[in-house]
Amino acid sequence: MTTGATSLIETKADSAIRECLESNRNFSMNAGAGSGKTTSLINALEYIREANGNTLRRSGKRIACITYTNRAVDVISGRLGWDELFCVSTIHGFLWGEVKRFTPNIRSVLQNTIIPAYIAKKQADDNGGTSKKAIAAREKVESLLQSLEDLNQVSVFTYIDNNYSTYSEGKLGHDDIITVSALMILENELLRKIIGQKYPYIFVDEAQDTFSNVVEALNKICELDGLPIVGYFGDPMQQIYEKRTGNFAGPPNSDYITKIENFRCSQCVIKLLNSFRKDIQQVAAGDNSNEDGSVEIRLVKAEAPEAPRNRYSEEQLVRASERFENVMEYWGWNGRENIKSLFLVRQMIARRLGFPKFQRLFTGEYASTRAQEEYEAGNHPLLKPFIRTVWPLVKSFRADDMRSVVKTLRISSPAFDPEGVNAKRSLGEMKELAVKLVAELVELWSKATLGDILKFCRESDLSSIPERVLDDLTRDPMKEEYNKDLHSSEKGRWLADVFFNMSPSEVSPFVDFINKNTPFSTQHGVKGEQYNDVVVVFDDTEAAWGQYSFSKTLTPDTSGGATEGQLLRSTKLAYVCFSRAKINLRIVLFTPKPEAAKKELISAKLFDEDQISIAD
Repeated sequence: MTTGATSLIETKADSAIRECLESNRNFSMNAGAGSGKTTSLINALEYIREANGNTLRRSGKRIACITYTNRAVDVISGRLGWDELFCVSTIHGFLWGEVKRFTPNIRSVLQNTIIPAYIAKKQADDNGGTSKKAIAAREKVESLLQSLEDLNQVSVFTYIDNNYSTYSEGKLGHDDIITVSALMILENELLRKIIGQKYPYIFVDEAQDTFSNVVEALNKICELDGLPIVGYFGDPMQQIYEKRTGNFAGPPNSDYITKIENFRCSQCVIKLLNSFRKDIQQVAAGDNSNEDGSVEIRLVKAEAPEAPRNRYSEEQLVRASERFENVMEYWGWNGRENIKSLFLVRQMIARRLGFPKFQRLFTGEYASTRAQEEYEAGNHPLLKPFIRTVWPLVKSFRADDMRSVVKTLRISSPAFDPEGVNAKRSLGEMKELAVKLVAELVELWSKATLGDILKFCRESDLSSIPERVLDDLTRDPMKEEYNKDLHSSEKGRWLADVFFNMSPSEVSPFVDFINKNTPFSTQHGVKGEQYNDVVVVFDDTEAAWGQYSFSKTLTPDTSGGATEGQLLRSTKLAYVCFSRAKINLRIVLFTPKPEAAKKELISAKLFDEDQISIAD
């Protein structure tokens, strides 16, 4: 088995996987950060193609490779040469592709298991009283009971790209796709046989991020000796998302394989990573084996929170930001290129980059869960015109980059659609129109509100405006005060009104952040990434997220013990963050007692004394 793009010799783990493939045995590989899990996966897939590819093609069979993100699908498919022998897909895409044709079975699972379970859960919230919780529970139960009846009229089910299902219309969201598919596979022997015959080999990448019911379903498909077989590639220590399996294992009698190499990190970083886990002790391998690197942690005295709910006041938030900048200056990393700074939550980044009002609006009382998710993905309808068209036009015009202006107009502007309203105008006329409209847009940018800019774009056809936004843009502003009990289903109207009255000043930093053109990232958002120099910031109070406590995890004697959940989540996320660093790692820990924390870190053998400093 070759090692592909890494040009590395075959590791013991790769050899063990090959032996499993040769003898048709299920396996799971546990491999730490930087170990080359994807390379091992690609090697295994290439081995099967070389050994059995022609036979599989003649019989119409394929090799399934399930991974976590669309980006990973593209990476793996590209490394395999986009070969149709391989079915590379996300978890949701693969499962839905196999079960979507079985409409009666989907309906049965929804009516007999999934919706009754939701009803029972909501009935438990209804004590028969008049509280908001009880009333909301009764309303939800009524809605779900109606959905049970409406399902009989659904002729086909579809998968929609959000978390929420609309059962009466046959639209299933992310969570239900997983539950429906897993139940169908577990309950239907014929379906298991169909999948097993189509895919003699089923590999799961980033196995720790799949779901326990999916692992159970795949193991059920492959539980008998011989083909089909399932192979898992992952690292339980890097399971940082909620409701994922974390630990994974194949069917009974599967081989358990450990990969100990680290091809990414320097010696110093690997030493720290090894102190965080006992199941794997990594060794440097490949080009980084001679790279010493460096690890330093600076302890900053945390202020006692002055705002309600144990949070910093605005003045304290400003001081926390200043302390972070002072630490960067102490290390000589201010203004240094190619540094990645990792913060727990986006609000910490928003304040530093300059879009705190956006952050407060799209996570505040007017924002539904859907609105917040769309905002965090850069897909909220209010923001789309600015991200895709408006800001790129303003930025390019200010830089006198007319080529980019024209490119954006051709791609995104209805007024410049070759088959649009101006299709019969000459090239010269269209050039004049482009300059005129974009110049007006740039002038507006310096003095108008976001609502005014959207109205200009609508009137001039400069940018497409989503229907949801047009409805809010053309109505009168909401006059009554928002009441969450009365207006929860239409809170987006108040959100839109606030957005329309904002200035454009926060658009640029927000777009830069969404497009990953800044040195900042959330700690959850860098999984799978790597950078030469990394700064990790741990400030429990500023983060205001009780699920994590890094000060209690790293220094429990000094800061108090973490809960079991906090300890598990914080340890795993810290491991993921630290392992992003290829060469140099810097950690900022806000702690109430820096001197005591230093002694505890040394005693725990997490850091050497010369790696720890205390800020003035």
